[in-house]
Amino acid sequence: MPIFLDDEPVQLAGANLAELITSATKHLADDGRVVVEVILDGSVLNADEMNQRKDNPLEDTEVRMISADPRALAVSTLHQVRDQLPKAISLHEQAAELLQQDNPTEALKILAEVIGVWMQTQEAVLGSAGVVGLELDQVKVDDQPMSDFTDELIKQLQDLKELIVAGDTVALADAQAYEWPPIVDRWDALVGELIKTIEDM
Repeated sequence: MPIFLDDEPVQLAGANLAELITSATKHLADDGRVVVEVILDGSVLNADEMNQRKDNPLEDTEVRMISADPRALAVSTLHQVRDQLPKAISLHEQAAELLQQDNPTEALKILAEVIGVWMQTQEAVLGSAGVVGLELDQVKVDDQPMSDFTDELIKQLQDLKELIVAGDTVALADAQAYEWPPIVDRWDALVGELIKTIEDM
């Protein structure tokens, strides 16, 4: 079974993918790097595929693993998310206008997209903190732990979905126009603070 780590051939113990990744993680520990991508016989595995195949014997499979500095990876991910936040403001504004024009069908399409942006933001924040071993309670913005803001975002998204289900287009339009822009600004500051904290670790 040929095994490569960052394009270099290596000898690692492990009969299946889970064992190999564990071995690679130990091998990389002194350099402070982690495995971020796995390629089996030329095919990059996504998270679901890795989970499905983790216990399968590898036998003659060619295994390539790519590593990265977790801090650099987290910061890069957070910058990408932060770059998406202006799009969130635009989407909230578009949804408000469509609702005010009595066009809920198109507005709901926009809202589905903006909810996706917020879910990606939440996942990126939690994942980036996790990969560098940072507790969100340790990061404070305006004397509040960041975990309070992530919990609050979940509640705000639930409220948004409830308005959609209720079909209350007036309240929904007002929320998009007046409530969500300040939330976007707050999250821009939050993500910026998280980036700074990780860079200073």
